[in-house]
Amino acid sequence: MKSVQRPRLIKAIMDKPLTAMEVSKVIHCHVRHARAILRELYKNGNVFIQEWHPAEYQGIPTAAYRYGIGADAAKPKPMTSTQRVQKMREKEDVEKKAFRLARERQLKRKIKRDPLTAAFFGSAE
Repeated sequence: MKSVQRPRLIKAIMDKPLTAMEVSKVIHCHVRHARAILRELYKNGNVFIQEWHPAEYQGIPTAAYRYGIGADAAKPKPMTSTQRVQKMREKEDVEKKAFRLARERQLKRKIKRDPLTAAFFGSAE
């Protein structure tokens, strides 16, 4: 049985590159079905990845497919943990930063034992 969405999908990605989510909205089907069709077309060599869009979901880049023969675009390297923390701290407001710094200071602080309790019950070591 032939898919009804396949010709509509091919027509949609002939004009401009689209991600699986955008394709599903254009051809009115579920994202999984659009991904399955795109995966099959990609495996057969009918479509190629023209570009990578920075995704909203967890910062994972999303492939934008185009119909035809061409070379796949290079996938961007993932962000390192240092870059992620730096990006998060740039968005941080003054109050959140002060709270975070106070929490970090408290983690470094060594709690002193009460000398009276130590005299009664002995040292902790």
